[in-house]
Amino acid sequence: MTVSRAIWIVQALALVGVCGRGTVAELAAALGPPALPHTAAPLTGVHPWTVARPEWDEFLRQNLEADLEPWRKRAPLQTKEVIKMFDHYRKELPPDLLLLVLVYNNTLYWLETPEGPATREVPRTASPYKQWLHTYLTKALARRRLQLPNVLFIYNTFDNGNRIGKPTRNITVPPFSLCKSRGWYDGDDLDILVPQMMAIPDALHSVPWHLKKDLAFFRGVPSCSRMWEQTYKREEACSRMHLAYLSERDRRAGNATALDVGLADEYKVVGEKKSTPYELPKYDRVPLETHAHYKWLLNLEGVVAAYRMGQLLAMNSLVLHQRTYFIEYFYRSLQPWVHYVPFWNATGSGGEPAMDDVYGVLEDVRRLDREQPVRVQQIIANGQAVAKMLGKSMRLEYYRAALEGYKALFPDMDSFVEAFVQTLRSKGSDIP
Repeated sequence: MTVSRAIWIVQALALVGVCGRGTVAELAAALGPPALPHTAAPLTGVHPWTVARPEWDEFLRQNLEADLEPWRKRAPLQTKEVIKMFDHYRKELPPDLLLLVLVYNNTLYWLETPEGPATREVPRTASPYKQWLHTYLTKALARRRLQLPNVLFIYNTFDNGNRIGKPTRNITVPPFSLCKSRGWYDGDDLDILVPQMMAIPDALHSVPWHLKKDLAFFRGVPSCSRMWEQTYKREEACSRMHLAYLSERDRRAGNATALDVGLADEYKVVGEKKSTPYELPKYDRVPLETHAHYKWLLNLEGVVAAYRMGQLLAMNSLVLHQRTYFIEYFYRSLQPWVHYVPFWNATGSGGEPAMDDVYGVLEDVRRLDREQPVRVQQIIANGQAVAKMLGKSMRLEYYRAALEGYKALFPDMDSFVEAFVQTLRSKGSDIP
């Protein structure tokens, strides 16, 4: 008997003692089903010094090195171009999304303009992504758990598909961004990807496989990249809304055996050529750990890459990942049918692109689970092995490696930063 089951029975028996009447079955029914056995191994103990060095080096090679390589071919770069490119980007992005960042003597400074002031506090108007980075990074710097080089860089947290690193732009230095596109028109974007610090896996979860629900699960807000209309020849082709429609359609037909997809906000854009022909019910949000109660987890794009992939990989479930052109910093470590199973942007039986191929993919993984269960569990284990590298400490270490690799592109970075700091001091910035 599991601990959770025993606690559940004790609760029921306690109620019998208190109430003095009613059967255990009746009272247990009132309590609801017992909680699933659920363990979580915290990632707080995963640090660069506890991970095998070859494993970390390979992770950096697959991801960071891929971002640095196009710029190494252009090196040496000139640091003055950081200011020029920042001024260029400022014409199209507001300061809540785009800031200049100075690291000097292991202290972080934020600038809305190159003239300053350089502040140790992130501007209140800055995006939540910058707020969270500031919180975690400054704490690690203050405790001397992280040592960063003196460096000046552009930090972009815009996630609406603007592609400031598109290769057809005349960019002379790389911006640091949270996502970019790969394999899309005009070529791979040239941003250096760094981790977002909001949606971070904090543990590797485990629920016994045979107790998980055999459904493909998703809860999230109705957001959309709007990149698939031409592919599917529709006025709107949004995966979140369309799969929520398919799930609701099946439920109304009494056949909800494949999908459990719900939107956490209202969505009233309906029509025959839209993602859904009728309005869909609004669902409550669910705690992250509840996702581990399902065998199959859907990772559906938002406006760009949805920042939940790392968390889903930690759930000990099989991730069904929507094909998308947008990637986060760690996506280059992921391979289809090795770490996840892909769907979307596939060809249907009639030769036309199909928006409902998730049913066929789910049928495939269910069959694989029956015939080769070890392979399903290996894909899940591979995903968790990557998720282990995505905790808070490892993300901060990735920033350190990214800044060191970036600085190596600029032979004049140190001299430029010293002169830049002197100028900021002369204009009133408090930089010791």
